[in-house]
Amino acid sequence: MPRSRDSWVFALTLMTAATVLVSIAAAETLLAMACLAAIVRRPRPLVWPSYVIPLGAFMAATVVALLMSPQPEIGMGAVRKFVLFTMGLLAANLVTTPWRARMSIRVLLSIAAATSVFALIQFVVAYFRFRSTQDLADDPTVLARVTGFMGHWMTFSGEQLLVWCAAVPAMLMLGRRWMIPLGIVGASLVLTFTRSVWLGALAGFIAVAFLLPRKLLIGVALPVAIVAAAASGLIIHRLAFSFQQEQFAPDTGRIDLFFGGVRMIKDHPLFGVGPERIHFEFPRYFRGDKLPTYYGHLENNIVQLAAERGLLCLAAFLWFVFELYASLIQMLKVSDSDTRWVVLSALSALTGFLISGFFSYNFGDSEVLLLFLFIVSLPYGVIKTVAVENSCPSELIPIQS
Repeated sequence: MPRSRDSWVFALTLMTAATVLVSIAAAETLLAMACLAAIVRRPRPLVWPSYVIPLGAFMAATVVALLMSPQPEIGMGAVRKFVLFTMGLLAANLVTTPWRARMSIRVLLSIAAATSVFALIQFVVAYFRFRSTQDLADDPTVLARVTGFMGHWMTFSGEQLLVWCAAVPAMLMLGRRWMIPLGIVGASLVLTFTRSVWLGALAGFIAVAFLLPRKLLIGVALPVAIVAAAASGLIIHRLAFSFQQEQFAPDTGRIDLFFGGVRMIKDHPLFGVGPERIHFEFPRYFRGDKLPTYYGHLENNIVQLAAERGLLCLAAFLWFVFELYASLIQMLKVSDSDTRWVVLSALSALTGFLISGFFSYNFGDSEVLLLFLFIVSLPYGVIKTVAVENSCPSELIPIQS
C-alpha cells in the first residue's frame, strides 16, 4: 500500500479503538490526540456518515433533558460522553481503503484474543477457587465472572461480542490462520456466562449467516460449540439461577427495573427524570418488599433512555439505529467483493449490540460505545472511496493527441 500522508492519524485512531480493550483512560487520551491530529492534518473534505443527523438530534434531546432535570449538575456526565461520538467521524474519514479496514480488524482481533487468553486464565483460577469454597461470591458463572482487563464482566463481554461479530465476516479476507484468535475470542464469550452477550452473538451471527459461505460458518461456529459443550454443566448451572428467585436477586431485580422504568416514563414522558438520576428516582417507583441489589440503570437501552431522558431522546436514538441499518443495507447493495465484508462486519456488530442492549445498558458503557462506533463507521469511508475509484471504467483507452 502506498504510504499516505494521513497514515499516522489513522494509526492513532486504530490505536484508540484497540486500546479500549485494555484501558478506557488510555483510549480516551489517544482519542483526544487523534482528534487533534485530524484537525491539524485536515487531509480531505470530511465524510459525514448519514447517522450524524439523528445522532445530533440525540445529543440535542439529551441536552434538553439535562436542562429540564431537577438536578442538572449531576447529569453532566451524559454530555461529556458526547466526545466519544467523534470516534465515528474519525473511522469514516481515516479508514478509507479496504487495506486499512483489514488492518483494523486484524489489530482488534489480535488484542481481543490476547485479552481473552488473560480472561481464560482468570476463569480457571476462579473455577478452582469456587470448587474449594462453594461460595456464591466465588462462582465464576455468577458473581466472579471474568473481566479481562476491564472493571466489570459486562464491559469485557460487550467488547468481545463486538470484535467477534465484526471478525466473522472478515474471515472472508483474513484467511484461515485468523480462525485461531477468532476461536479464542469465541471461547471467552462462552465463558463470560453473560446471557445477554450470548443472545447478541447469536443474533449477530444469524444476521450475516445467509450471506457467508457454509464452510466459513462451520469454521467459526465449531470452536464455540466445542467450548459450550465442554462447559455445558456450568452453563446449565448458570441458567438455573434464573429460576431461583430467592437465591439470586439480580435476575428477578431486572423485572423490577423494567416496570419501575415504565412508571418513570408514564410520569415523565417528554424529558425523563433527568440524566444520571435513575438511582435517585427508582426507590420512589419501586413496588416491592426489597429493592434490587443495583438500580443505577435499568439494564435496557430502550427503557433506560426513555426513563432518563424522555421519549423525544428515545425517538432520536431509534432514528439513529434505523439510519444505521438503512445506510449499511444500501452500501451492501453497491459494495464489491473486496468491500462487502466490511459492511457485513458492521451489520453483524450492530445487530449483536442491539440485541444485547435489550438486557443491558451497553449504550451507556463508554468502552463498548467507543468500540461500537468505530466498527459500524468503517464502511462509510471504505465504500465511498471505492465508489470514487471505480467511477471511471478501467478499460477506457486514452485519446492520443
